[in-house]
Amino acid sequence: GVVNAGTVTTLTGAAADANTAYAANAAGTISGLANEAVTLTDTTLAATVLNTLNGNTSGAINATTITLITGAAADIDTMYDASGISGLGDEQVTLSDTTLTATLMNQVNGHTSGVVNASTVTTFTGNASNINAVYASANATPSEISGLGDEAATLVDTTLAVADLNTLNGYTTGVV
Repeated sequence: GVVNAGTVTTLTGAAADANTAYAANAAGTISGLANEAVTLTDTTLAATVLNTLNGNTSGAINATTITLITGAAADIDTMYDASGISGLGDEQVTLSDTTLTATLMNQVNGHTSGVVNASTVTTFTGNASNINAVYASANATPSEISGLGDEAATLVDTTLAVADLNTLNGYTTGVV
C-alpha cells in the first residue's frame, strides 16, 4: 500500500534518509511529501546530498548540526546560496576539486568561518589578485584555508604588476 504522509509538517533525521523518503514519494509508495520542514541530525554531509534534499522540499532545512561539508566547490557554493537551507556558516569544508578558479575558491571561503581544506587542489586559475587573495586567506591568522602551498597558477591577466606576480610566486612552490 501507499503511506499517506500528507499531514507531516517536519521531518527529522539524516539527509540521506529524508532523500530516501522523497524518492519513495516520487515512486508512489509514500504520498503527500513536498513542502515539509527538515531538521537534520547529520554532522558530516556531502553538498550534493544537501542540494538534492533542498530540491525535494520547498520547506526550510535546518542544518545547524553540520560541522563538515564535503564535495566540489561548485556544489558547495550552490548549497550555501540556497535560500531554503539555514544554520550554515561556521562549518569546516573539505574540497574534492583538483583544478579550481580562484574566484570560486574565494566564494566558498567567504561562506563559512570554518577552515576550508583545499589540499586536493593542484591548480588555480584566474587573475593574480584573486589567486593572491586565496593565499592571503590561507596565510591569515587564524588560517581560513588549509592544504595550500604547492599549486600551479594559471593566470588570465593581460597586464600585471610585477609586485603582484612576485607575491604570487612567493605563496606557492608550483609553476606560475
